[in-house]
Amino acid sequence: MTTVALTPRPDEVSAAPSGEPPVAMPEPAVAPRSRPRGRFGLLVASIALVGLGASFLVVSTVAPDAVDRVTGDIKVTVQKQFQQIFAPDALPILRLGGEGGLAQLDECDGTFTEMISYRVDGVPPLFAAHNNCGGDIILGWDLGQRVRVEGSDIVYEVVEERHTPKWSDVEALVGMSGEFMVQTCFYGENRMRFLALAQVDPQPRTH
Repeated sequence: MTTVALTPRPDEVSAAPSGEPPVAMPEPAVAPRSRPRGRFGLLVASIALVGLGASFLVVSTVAPDAVDRVTGDIKVTVQKQFQQIFAPDALPILRLGGEGGLAQLDECDGTFTEMISYRVDGVPPLFAAHNNCGGDIILGWDLGQRVRVEGSDIVYEVVEERHTPKWSDVEALVGMSGEFMVQTCFYGENRMRFLALAQVDPQPRTH
């Protein structure tokens, strides 16, 4: 078998004492290049997020009521669960404001405005608030829910509920019970929710 000697490149030859043949230096090992998997995964995630955002934008443009209803329902559910987890024994607090009309309602100060236009015989005093201005607190209440009014220790209970289309005549509320009512609109729907509240009778003391 014939052995072939490879001639080393000049930079591969180490200095050798005179009279001795040059010695070829071994080539350094080259580490294999790693594939940029992390960057590829990040790119895929970014594209997915952009697509999701674009889809949400299209849906919100084409069907804004549907988006409003879904996001509103999520907000109400989160508020209700937050109350149950962090303050299960505390009663919800109603913030009742002054009297007024649409101008005062649109101020969106976090209180329920007593609506002058609803002052009709047979209709208890009505306090209203936009759902996105704190009024949605009542969307998570059921019949029997007990609440307190801010600044008072009196406990009230939801005793009646009624729904009407938006901008309905006040006569649709004639005959509702309770000492006063609170009202807000459902998210993404042509419906208003009215709840009548009555004071809870104090429990008699036992001797």
